[in-house]
Amino acid sequence: MCADTAGSQERRSFLRQLLPAGILLLSVCSGHSLADEILALTGARIIDGNGGPAREDAVVIVQGQKISAIGPASVIPANARVMDLAGKTLLPGLIDAHIHIGGSGGGAADPREFTPTAVENSLLSYLKFGVTSIYDMAAHPSLNSMKTALETGELTGPRLYGNGFGITAPGSHPIRLITELGLLDYLGPFYFQVDSVADAEEAVRRISAEQVDGIKLFHSRVEAGTTRFDADMDKLKPEILQTVIEQAHARRLRVYAHTSFPSEAREFVEAGGDVVVHSIHMAETGARDVFELMAARDVAYIPTLAVFEGGYTMEPGSFFSPQQHEKVWDVLLASITAPGSVVLASRTVPGLLNDRERSLEISMANLARALQTGVKIAMGSDAGNAGMLHGATVLRELQLMNEAGMTPMQVIVAATRNGAEVIGRGEELGTLEAGKLADIIVVNGDPLQDLSALGNVELVVKNGKIINPGELEFKEVQQPTGDGS
Repeated sequence: MCADTAGSQERRSFLRQLLPAGILLLSVCSGHSLADEILALTGARIIDGNGGPAREDAVVIVQGQKISAIGPASVIPANARVMDLAGKTLLPGLIDAHIHIGGSGGGAADPREFTPTAVENSLLSYLKFGVTSIYDMAAHPSLNSMKTALETGELTGPRLYGNGFGITAPGSHPIRLITELGLLDYLGPFYFQVDSVADAEEAVRRISAEQVDGIKLFHSRVEAGTTRFDADMDKLKPEILQTVIEQAHARRLRVYAHTSFPSEAREFVEAGGDVVVHSIHMAETGARDVFELMAARDVAYIPTLAVFEGGYTMEPGSFFSPQQHEKVWDVLLASITAPGSVVLASRTVPGLLNDRERSLEISMANLARALQTGVKIAMGSDAGNAGMLHGATVLRELQLMNEAGMTPMQVIVAATRNGAEVIGRGEELGTLEAGKLADIIVVNGDPLQDLSALGNVELVVKNGKIINPGELEFKEVQQPTGDGS
């Protein structure tokens, strides 16, 4: 994530407003409840998320919050409300398994990016792009408050899961980064810097007491700073890595790891870790062996390709397309190319674009290796970083996964079933099956022929509520004046 120091005051003020003691993210959920009716979705092509052929002859029955049946027209109850979706494609709601809701994804050039309104609008963007579940991989002071607001309907958006905290070696990633961003005082307490087994045990004990969905650790020599990639940081000590994973598993929590080199990923996998949440993006021998080990031990992989693309937001064909407008808050979209944008500024830093382009090249090759060796792959956009807009980046991530060698069906499975399994929700989300929660999207077109069809979301059903994404309106906040009023 890139930012300049000029925005530090706004970011600190923003985080104060999001602290659990007084979250101000209230919104009215606009959705038609299906609690008292039965809905039959008919006529659509059905991609159920399991990877099998699409079905042209089935209907999906939704009752209450769940899917009650999938089958021929004969399963439609006499009292059902029938919705004809001829010519459309029906899929499970998409799952973005790696996001940072506390970051705007813009260019950090507008103070309005650091307001609760920006978070509210970003959550709406996910629904507009058909994403019904997200997993926050950052330390976030008000994660549980937002989860509660979403569950009660005070806040409109996808299902939210996350880690809430992070564990790293003293001074290692992301400590230097959040220091440069002026956020150490506010986010620092949510990152445990551990240097002993006792510290590791205490960190896991304290984090697990906060109703988190997993444990995130940083095991990387690489520091992605505001203007560079460095590889001079300390990894977690072997005994600490082992302790964190064992203590987390004893509490039935998955362990997610940020790694950069193949050797770091191997150490995490051999210690018993569960999910590698970034691409292995640094050059080093042994990558294929690591993926073979991951496949053998059922360790999942979230490649997060778009974040390495480096300046892709400047390409009209891949970002500033008609599909993005009205689905992303215009303040965030404009911020990317505004004067003072850190996205633009980063393009002028000597060597940085080359570092990103090289990381993307390595990441694409490693995703192909992961695919060839049978590693479970899930989709994560890393949205919230500078230039990585919430919701919109999902489309580009899916395209890059396809370009790396995944078929459209494999990409869809990564963004549905595999995503649900990676975040620990495979029994209730990720596929269209009787008994699972009714998180469903309807798109115009056939994504098996053209993945960009996933950007044409016409209808969302989330938890048994019909949502018309076109009717979700962004809130506005007044631009601060120069005199501070």
